[in-house]
Formats: sequence, C-alpha cells, structure tokens
Amino acid sequence: MKLFLIGLPGSGKSTLGKQLAEQLELPFIDLDDAIEAEAKQPIREIFAQQGEDYFRSLEQKTLVDTISQKSDFVMATGGGAPCFFDNMYHMNQAGTTIFMDIPVEVITERMEKEGVAVRPLLHELDTDNFANAYYHKFAHRLPYYRQAKLIVTAEDDLDSILDQLKS
Repeated sequence: MKLFLIGLPGSGKSTLGKQLAEQLELPFIDLDDAIEAEAKQPIREIFAQQGEDYFRSLEQKTLVDTISQKSDFVMATGGGAPCFFDNMYHMNQAGTTIFMDIPVEVITERMEKEGVAVRPLLHELDTDNFANAYYHKFAHRLPYYRQAKLIVTAEDDLDSILDQLKS
C-alpha cells in the first residue's frame, strides 16, 4: 500500500501521515526530508542557492525514485509536489492520494503560530493580511489536489479516514 498525503502547506500532512503510518504499520516518509537527505542541504538553502526550478526537479526525482524503490509507505508530500511535472499522475498510478482539504483560515492560524520563516514560499507574503495572501498564493494548486482519490476534511478523524481507506 502506498499512500500520498497532499494539500496546502500547513494542512497537517506530516502529522496525519505519521498517525496513519503507525496505525497501518507502514513506514512514514516525509518527501521534503527525503529531498534534503538527497541534496544534503535544507530546502530553504536549495531554494536560495539553486532556485525553485532545481528544487522541483529534485522533488520529482525523489518522488519517482521512492515510488519505484519502496513497496509500502505513507508519504507526506510538499504542498507543491502534486502541481509540477506529472507528479500527480505518478502518485495516482502508484497508490492512493489523499487531499487534506483544510480551510485556509485554519491553516493560516497554524502558520501564524508556527512562523513562516521555515517555509521558503511563504516568507514574502503580506503579514497584515496573511490569510488572503496565502489563499491567493496557492489557489492555483486546488485543481491538482482535487484529482486525489480521497478527500478528507478537518472534521474527519483518524478512524474515519482509516475506514475510508478500507472501502
């Protein structure tokens, strides 16, 4: 079983991914961590030194390599992973994609508590109207996310998500 969690930055992909992996007794993979291990540097440095295009190429290579090399896992992808190249196609062909459809207001509240410095695409957003700026920055990603095989919301708990995966 290969599960891919997709959604906006801050939607909780890593948190849910770890919970699903534990319940399903599968390895958990954070795609961003795998990219950093491959590049031997943090993502923010990759963006700063080589740019987003280089990062997206490395992201795709790491995704495709993981799909071909590992048989079972739960993966939290980066927010942009489904939106570049044919990544969404590869994920849908290899396993089950799960879109975490969390309201922007919930995500931006989390982000404001967490801080945006660790997220390379967010630090330039207008902090006075962060929720609006965040939504406009990422609205183009929603059509990709909606190609997921399963859509979960903030109201779905772990048990209901596990039930949906079984059906």
